[in-house]
Amino acid sequence: MRILHLADVHLDRPFVALAMDVARRRREELRRTFERCLDLALERGVELVTIGGDLWEEEHVTLDTRKWLAARLDELNLPVALICGNHDPLVAGGSHARTEWPTLVHRFTSSEPTEFALGDVSIWGASWTGGAFSTDFLDHFNAPRDGRSHILLLHGTVGASAFLDEEGRYGPFDAQSVTRAGFACCLAGHIHAAHQVGPVIYPGSPEPLGWSETRRHCVAVIDVSDGRDVNVDFVDVNARAYAHRAINVNGAASSADIEREVNRALDDSDPTRIYLKVTLIGEIDDMCAVRPEALAARHPSYAGLVVVDGTRATFDLDALAAQPTALGRFVKDLSDRIENESREAEKETLELALRAGVRAMHGEVEVLRVD
Repeated sequence: MRILHLADVHLDRPFVALAMDVARRRREELRRTFERCLDLALERGVELVTIGGDLWEEEHVTLDTRKWLAARLDELNLPVALICGNHDPLVAGGSHARTEWPTLVHRFTSSEPTEFALGDVSIWGASWTGGAFSTDFLDHFNAPRDGRSHILLLHGTVGASAFLDEEGRYGPFDAQSVTRAGFACCLAGHIHAAHQVGPVIYPGSPEPLGWSETRRHCVAVIDVSDGRDVNVDFVDVNARAYAHRAINVNGAASSADIEREVNRALDDSDPTRIYLKVTLIGEIDDMCAVRPEALAARHPSYAGLVVVDGTRATFDLDALAAQPTALGRFVKDLSDRIENESREAEKETLELALRAGVRAMHGEVEVLRVD
């Protein structure tokens, strides 16, 4: 049997780090990529589609999205087996229970593994049903020795993938327990990077969902035969990529210097594919204006661009304190207080006050940039 496995679509994710219009577009891109996954199922001639949890985000999913999803799965006209994950748990009165699913969709409704048999393959799925989810059943479960291919569908963290689990080790289990329980393989969800750990297969999320997700994002096409013979083909499906870049603007005296360095660094050949997060670093003149939104607006060709100000402002306190002016007196008095202050918290407050005062006395409106 040929199976297409996907997981962690996260429909209706809010994408709070993006501007409102960009986040709205990103949610639409999740839909389009999900449709490509279903198209690929038809192109590859699969007999079953499995979904390993986190199909949507329960706190944000809309009725329209649920109806749209059900319509897409109905049009697919293939058996679909799905479990619920920690972001879309099966709870009383929740979205899974209130969705009108097509007849060919089989939902696993227990946190203990139950069987869905199709041809000579049995899928054993366990869903998150609210609260803690345990994989302890693997310690005592034994798949029937009946000549069929028995496959586990599970949303959790296999031990060797813990370093990829950014949310924490939800539903931890180990690969050896999958084999001991008699499964040919485990079709897994929760880890957003496509990879395989022994019999455990993660397709990753079809689209990256944040700037730390720079690995492969796929569906897994799995051929199962002769009970335990499993062949896996990872197929990349993401239309967009995330990247994080630090740009050193050390020594910048004005916004013109910062704009020049940013322009020089943003040289991607296909920026329309990239959601880029830029962090400005380095020490800059205290009077240098850093305008992250304006900098991002100068590069509209990127799928999304976020600029973060990570610079540190500097000014010559000794030179200012030597001036025979009100500014010089202010700087000298406050500098003396800072030097004589032994309490760290109070010293930090005085340093912020000094910075704000100097900027205010130079006519700046935004007098404090907190690092």
